[in-house]
Amino acid sequence: MVRVRSTFFALGALGLVEACAPARVAAAPQHDQAVPASEPRAVLRLELDLPKTATCEEDFDLALYTHRGVDRIEWEGLGDKCTARRATIRYLPGKIDSQKLLERIGKLAAKVRVLGHE
Repeated sequence: MVRVRSTFFALGALGLVEACAPARVAAAPQHDQAVPASEPRAVLRLELDLPKTATCEEDFDLALYTHRGVDRIEWEGLGDKCTARRATIRYLPGKIDSQKLLERIGKLAAKVRVLGHE
């Protein structure tokens, strides 16, 4: 019985070593790789009303970040956590155009007002 347990332990340890192997790091999915600084970026400045939930801002961020074209979301505190929030969204126009991005945002927010676009 002891021999069987030590065999399972050895196999488990081998699995951990393989999971941390450099070959796995080199094969990281595309979404985990940095975007080159030379990639063009654009900015949308918005005022948003988000659906009122305990995690409205986080829900919005997570849903929007699922698209590889969204580079960064910055929040400014106006109003309460979910209402009249100002956000600056930096995106990659080569991966998503402003109209498609606004469509995605419109599906996530109760109200969207564009304050500026660069």
